[in-house]
Amino acid sequence: MSSLATAPSHTSPAGSHQALRDIAVVVSRLPADLTSLTVAASLARRYGAELDVVQVLPLPLPVADAWSFVPDPACMEWYVELREQAARQSVELQRRLDSLGVAGHVRVVESFYDAPTGVAAAAARHADLSVIARPADAPADASRAHGYFSSLLLESGRPVLMVPSTTEASTLPPRHVVIAWADTSEAARAVHDAMPLLQTAETVDIVMVDPVENAIENAATFGAALSAHLGRHGVTPRVIVDKSRGRPISRVILDRASRARAQLIVAGGYGHSRMREWVIGGTTRGLFLDSPIPVLFSH
Repeated sequence: MSSLATAPSHTSPAGSHQALRDIAVVVSRLPADLTSLTVAASLARRYGAELDVVQVLPLPLPVADAWSFVPDPACMEWYVELREQAARQSVELQRRLDSLGVAGHVRVVESFYDAPTGVAAAAARHADLSVIARPADAPADASRAHGYFSSLLLESGRPVLMVPSTTEASTLPPRHVVIAWADTSEAARAVHDAMPLLQTAETVDIVMVDPVENAIENAATFGAALSAHLGRHGVTPRVIVDKSRGRPISRVILDRASRARAQLIVAGGYGHSRMREWVIGGTTRGLFLDSPIPVLFSH
């Protein structure tokens, strides 16, 4: 059984939207990369943003001759080949970007001694949002995408938009949004980071699963403080309080998003340690693996 409440309406003055001016699109040589590029372009058109397509090129450590400590010439030739392949892909990505009609550029970022995922996170620190696709039906590809996702979320200091590979460009900007709200700093950061998307949405639902009374809210006022905050930003949300009844919290959120026909979920990411979430299971893991719609995560 769930309870619903509607916050009072507030008007937002023109031009009060937070800025969304730079969007980083991380590509890692996966078929789903084109989905993230197309969706990011749709956002860029709506908000006047520029795309920074980050093409990560992992380079293997050189193999030295056992007697001379000089890098094997074959390894150097391999580097040349890998860089040529990356250059060709970069040209194709730039053509695709130009065809989408948005401003932006493609850059190749090499990872040599550093982990590719860490290099991607460093590149995304200068953007307002990073976008990465989640491949479908390919466990190895999904595992690689999760590695990039985790580093982007935990190391870039920026929100990460996870886009399922089946997402259509028209999905975003979203008309209907679900906020997976919990009394955590990660969830608060996610709402703040998603504000440009919330302000242009038609409907916003605040979904609270098994909330606990605290010094700020009790059972009669769950969601009221966040509703008031969003109202001052021109967003009029609906509050939905749900019980998990033994179900994973991620499943409750996904069910609510399906009922609301949402195109986006906003959630805090990795409230527990990354290892605990991924091995034991948690809301971040459930949303990343199972969500059929994009999820904006913040940490």
